[in-house]
Amino acid sequence: MFKTFLYSLTQRRLAVGVLGQNYGVPSLTSSVLTCLLVLAVMRQGWHSSQAGFALVFAVIAVHDTIKLRMATSRQRRVVFRLVESLEHAGPFHLRVADYLDPRTHHPAHVAAGVLFGALFALAFGLTSG
Repeated sequence: MFKTFLYSLTQRRLAVGVLGQNYGVPSLTSSVLTCLLVLAVMRQGWHSSQAGFALVFAVIAVHDTIKLRMATSRQRRVVFRLVESLEHAGPFHLRVADYLDPRTHHPAHVAAGVLFGALFALAFGLTSG
């Protein structure tokens, strides 16, 4: 709901389609893994093996998410240069330009996901047993 509200607000129309996207604000992966980490720390303590596992898993996933964005950005620039070098491509230019949307997370999306996941765990993790 938060994602739908945020995108609907910025696009000035109801953006129901964002519910099926795994990219954008907030990063679902970083939200879920941060929530898992915070819950493990709250329930088992910081020095527990569960918290250690959740921390390592979250750091690896967040690192890979950001690294994937950098790799896809490089690929996007290369493909765009290749398309620009074609002299008589015609509508091909438009089709390739449509595919150049990287469909990845910006580091700010990941940071928002971390914050959202931590807040969710704090808000709802204390009430459950």
